[in-house]
Amino acid sequence: MMGTLRLRATLLWGCAVLALAGCQQGTGGRSFRPKKMVIPAGIAGTVTEYADLVGADEMLVRGYGVVVGLGQAGSDEVRADVRNYLVQEMLKAGLGSYVRGTQRLTPRQMLRDKDTAVVVVAARIPPGAPVGTRFDVFVQALPKSQTLSLDGGVLMSTKLRLGLSTAVGTAGEIKDWALGRGPIFVNPFIDRADPTQQAKLRAGRVPGGGVVSRGRSLRLQLRSPDLRVVSLIARRLNERFGGLGDVATSKSASMIELRVPSTWRYDHEHFLQLVRHVYLWGGPAEDEKYAKQLKDAILQPAALYEDIALVWEAMGRRVLGIIQPLYTSTNPAAAFHATRTGLRLEDALAIDPMIRFARQANSPYQISAIRALGRARWSVQPVHTLRGMLSEPNELVRVAAYEALMDHGPTGAVQRVKISQDFVMDIVDTDRDYAIYATQTGPAKIVLFGRSVPIRRPVFYCPPDDLVTINAPETAKEVTVYRRIPRTGQMSDAFRVDPHAHSLIKTLGRAPELAVNGEVDGLGFTYSQVVSILYGLCKAKHIPADFVLQRSPAMQRIYMAISPVSRSDMPEDE
Repeated sequence: MMGTLRLRATLLWGCAVLALAGCQQGTGGRSFRPKKMVIPAGIAGTVTEYADLVGADEMLVRGYGVVVGLGQAGSDEVRADVRNYLVQEMLKAGLGSYVRGTQRLTPRQMLRDKDTAVVVVAARIPPGAPVGTRFDVFVQALPKSQTLSLDGGVLMSTKLRLGLSTAVGTAGEIKDWALGRGPIFVNPFIDRADPTQQAKLRAGRVPGGGVVSRGRSLRLQLRSPDLRVVSLIARRLNERFGGLGDVATSKSASMIELRVPSTWRYDHEHFLQLVRHVYLWGGPAEDEKYAKQLKDAILQPAALYEDIALVWEAMGRRVLGIIQPLYTSTNPAAAFHATRTGLRLEDALAIDPMIRFARQANSPYQISAIRALGRARWSVQPVHTLRGMLSEPNELVRVAAYEALMDHGPTGAVQRVKISQDFVMDIVDTDRDYAIYATQTGPAKIVLFGRSVPIRRPVFYCPPDDLVTINAPETAKEVTVYRRIPRTGQMSDAFRVDPHAHSLIKTLGRAPELAVNGEVDGLGFTYSQVVSILYGLCKAKHIPADFVLQRSPAMQRIYMAISPVSRSDMPEDE
């Protein structure tokens, strides 16, 4: 969104340059605010009108990495320079070290093993992300390698840089901007019995597997240098956001250095949006006058709703009296954006109107309204509404209500169970039809809508890759589960579990460890594999639940950035 706004403002500015040239001549530089340029409400008079935000675009980073845990599905094909680079990186990490007790496993031995595969890792660091911010990464087998699948694999720690270079520590573009690591998630919708879809198993993602290791400098760059404008912008930003120290520092006649305050660390993208929408010509009286102008502008056709709402929010709570009448406007776009602004500014009068938006089935604002209620953590009033929406017939509404409810913190409607170090299971108390929701971006979660989602018997389930076998006759009180061990191809001992989805997930996902009774507890499947098994069981009607996979629209853009030619292993956002 920030990139679109910046492009829009730049084009508006550029189209008016010739027309303004004559008007500005002869002023001796005294007039630094254009008088005749028509700029849309929501941009006019704000930081966006005069400056570009630099350093706040998504940053594409890439690297070569190693995936382990593939059994016999990996390969040892890799260019010599890439192999040498990875060997050096693995040695630095302590592999093959007598000191760390890994001398029996050298990097070269590891790269020759079909349990491993060399991959290209790519990600987009979020705009303005501070050090420590987590994000998703995309993983793809090398194009000409014989790697069959990344399913079940774990990406070893990988340095992510601006380019796919194997040089070490030389030019600026070789700087490490982030690290990527963790279990790989493969699209569970891939039909593994279809030979035309096999190549798609060579690509996956690591949800939340990237961590920013180097911060980027943020600055506002004026399009026309002027010390007075620089001073004005810095002063207004510090008045609005500088409670614990200045957030804006003038560095020259055309540049202002920005700092994300600690209070905005976990919402830095929204902070940067607000920065660009701070109205410059204010004191209280001027702000009130412009806020009233925006009240009229938002009711016009083709109004810039998001921009106007952000200007109001950047002004703060003093605009509430102006925007409150819009909460009940007959213009739904104006009403929604005004109400959401009120919620963000902690106006209790905005809660009931937003609840009405959340309850409007098939409204284009329903999902956004539910999410807005989730972010209103300062009030407990939305919680009752959100709990009631867990039983809505629309699965996407139920999922949105669940996520919004979790934003409010622990609740009796949701029981959380930690399955492994990599993912959790949430059990949602609802009397609606059963549903299973799985995330593929951010924290890994499997969500069961219904406290006792059953496994119907008789059941016999064995996917084409023989990954797992699940069976039970119609009268059985337990379900038998065992897996194929990828390294050896042998079958594990059989496990007997209660015929409910939550019991099966625990057995599938937990690491193989000795339980108190001396028996092995857990089959050690990765999160991706557990999700794939659940989807297969739902598709075969062995579990009577709708299966919902979280969308991840950013993945296609990452893939296209590293592989511009359409290929059969292109990931799909289904």
